[in-house]
Amino acid sequence: MNAEIVEIINEWNPIKIYPLIEDEYYSEIRKIYEIKTNSVEELAEQIHVVFVQAFKKEFNKSIEECWWIAEKIIDLIK
Repeated sequence: MNAEIVEIINEWNPIKIYPLIEDEYYSEIRKIYEIKTNSVEELAEQIHVVFVQAFKKEFNKSIEECWWIAEKIIDLIK
């Protein structure tokens, strides 16, 4: 798995877990890492789905915030 993607998600810390353990979002990051797309829009939607499925109501981030994260990830893989 890409350490830079781990860093992006951990810095974002979408559920605001404190203290954050390095592998706290491991299963979600793994799912995001496996998404094969170069579309920021598609990746943002998938990131949103992954976190909603994992955390239900605890995840209250907008699709726009996921878009920002998706842009960072897409920039990494270019």
